[in-house]
Formats: sequence, C-alpha cells, structure tokens
Amino acid sequence: MSKIPVGIQLYTVRQALSQDFKGVVKELAEMGYKGVEFAGIYGNMEPAELAAFLKETGLKCCGQHVGANDIATAGSKPYAYAKALNCPYLTTSGAGQVDKDWPGAIELYRKAGAVAKAGGCVFTYHNHAQEFTQFDGVYAEDMLFQKTDPVEVQAELDTFWIRKGGPDPVAYIAQYPGRVPQIHLKDMHPLTCVFTEVGNGLMDLKAIFKVGVAVGAKWVIVEQDTCPGPELESARISIQNLKKAKLA
Repeated sequence: MSKIPVGIQLYTVRQALSQDFKGVVKELAEMGYKGVEFAGIYGNMEPAELAAFLKETGLKCCGQHVGANDIATAGSKPYAYAKALNCPYLTTSGAGQVDKDWPGAIELYRKAGAVAKAGGCVFTYHNHAQEFTQFDGVYAEDMLFQKTDPVEVQAELDTFWIRKGGPDPVAYIAQYPGRVPQIHLKDMHPLTCVFTEVGNGLMDLKAIFKVGVAVGAKWVIVEQDTCPGPELESARISIQNLKKAKLA
C-alpha cells in the first residue's frame, strides 16, 4: 500500500509551542512527522522568516486552519503565509453554524472556495460532529458538498468527529474520492470515548490509510484536541504507534 505522509496539527501542542516554538517544531520533525498544519500560531514570525525556519527542519506545511472570512478575503494574511510556505490548503470549520444558519454558511464557504482557488490555494472544510445533523434525511456535511463545486470546496475529514456524529469514518471518507486531500487522524478512547493518542483507541488505522489512498488524500494529519499529560509525549506516542503499524 502506498504511504501517505503524516503531518501533525500544531493545535495538538499549542501550550508547548507558547513556551518554545522553534524547539517544539524541531522536536516534531525529529519524531518523524513530515509536515505541520498551522492553527493561528506562527511563532511570531513573518511569512519569509517562518518559511526559512521550516526549510531548516525539513518539514512541509500541510495546511493552515484559519477563519472562513479570512479565506474569503483576497490578499489576507493567510495567503501571504500560504505563498511563502508553499501551503496548498486553507481550512476552516464552522462551529455552531449548522444550528444558526447553515445555508448562509454554505454560501460563505462557496465564496471562500472561489477566492482560495484564485489565490492559488485549495479551500477545505473541517468537520466536527455537528455536521452530521440531518436535514430531511441529509447530513449537513453532505449538503455542503452537494451545493458547492467539488474543485473549489474540498474536505479535511476528521475521523473522531465523524464517528462522534454517527457514521463509520472509513465508509464516509470513501464516498468522496478526489475531494479529500487531508484526513485528520484523531483517535477515540475505547471506554471513555474522549480524545486519545493515535493507535490507542478505536480507529482502524490501516483501513483509514487504505481509504485515504483510494480517495487520493495527500496528507494524514494527526491531531489530539486534549492530552492527558505532556502534549509532546502524546505526539510522540501517536507517531510511534503509526511507525509500529508501518504507516509512517
């Protein structure tokens, strides 16, 4: 089976980054991660400086998670970082929007997708559990994809939140070939159903990587929203488990 490179969402280690941004990023590279996805923390560096530092580490930028309004605004700061970091994906999520105004949110994401494409990037939408609310038997997530251009609005599907929302993550990802360049690999504790290190939970890792290859995913990105102990230790356990499974 072809290997998809494994990155990490830096939100996982946000507290550690606030203490030593460069040291933490270097340590993630040494652990074996191939890329990092930013979530608003850039180490107080401007785009060119951050790009030079990332090149030093050997890591690639596998995305930026930013606000939808920023993505929908041509020339906003995320585009400067995207250009400097050779970052293909600008990602957002819509916390609370399903209940508030999902049709209106879809319009915003449609606009963001078009602006991202014009700016040389791909817009991807990151789900939580809320997108598996149904409207007339259709998941909100599916409604988003039905009502938008598959080239301009793509997906960063999150395994934990898909399962929390109801569907089987592997089966759900399989429905969208060519539309899922990023998979958020997030595991669920088998007893408490809370976040745990990748490989210590319920997720079928090999099946997720297999379906990732099938749909054309470019990155599998580890994320752990909360860690029981030191964040870097959780990041290390996740990549070690993936290496043991011969997936990283």
